[in-house]
Amino acid sequence: MASGGNAKLNYSSMQIPASEFDLPLYQDARRYDAEHWWKTDDLNFWNTMASRHGPAVLELAAGTGRLALEVLGSGCDYTGLEASEAFLARAREKLAQYDNVRLLPGDMRDFDLSRQFDLIFIGFNSFLHLLKDEDALATLRCVRRHCHQGTRFVIDIFVPDPVFLYRPEGKRVETMTYYDPDTGERVTVEETNSYDPEPGINHIYWYYSTAGRQDFLSYKFTMRMYFPDTIDRLFHEAGFQILEKWGDYTGKKLSPDSQLQIYITKAMV
Repeated sequence: MASGGNAKLNYSSMQIPASEFDLPLYQDARRYDAEHWWKTDDLNFWNTMASRHGPAVLELAAGTGRLALEVLGSGCDYTGLEASEAFLARAREKLAQYDNVRLLPGDMRDFDLSRQFDLIFIGFNSFLHLLKDEDALATLRCVRRHCHQGTRFVIDIFVPDPVFLYRPEGKRVETMTYYDPDTGERVTVEETNSYDPEPGINHIYWYYSTAGRQDFLSYKFTMRMYFPDTIDRLFHEAGFQILEKWGDYTGKKLSPDSQLQIYITKAMV
């Protein structure tokens, strides 16, 4: 996929691919990193989790290696599974100096690494790309096969906000700004969404603009909106015990006012 430049992609009239992970949004790794420059509030959390529960750590939906750097910084051995080859290539660049790292292509709904880990995690809302219960359960069952009695499995997702889900149709909301990694231009990303409450799917549209180019790029992607009661049920069905439910990265208990839902669990093995 072209980055920066004159590319204009509009997927509003196209069907969602069979795999959410095949979307063009997840093929432009440099743009993804540039967009998410602001996401730093979880770094200490994952460093602490790795230090506390490592040393053998597996990250699912490992992305471009942002959290891998924190795990490796804690002295742990890191394995990352990622569906996007473009993201894997970017992660390999970032982590080239480390010996205690494995980066593998794969889908978190169906993988077998033939070993167990001390800590397994899915960070920064990646669990929300599991659009159906069967996708989530398939992932959890794969995770369970890679757990020993002391393994901790952790996920980090946001709590769905009705203000976000039920915006007026077509209303654009500025969601982020960043500097284009190729041109250096300041880019504004506006968002609209359309929420279907029956399957709990939020259809999200991003529109990219600079001062001189309106909507030079657009993306459509989908996310499942998991409320805490659904997460509780899925973990129970998959054979996990929920040890702690946090509402932020400092360990504050999950409450009706929480913006995040962080689950620390163990498999019943």
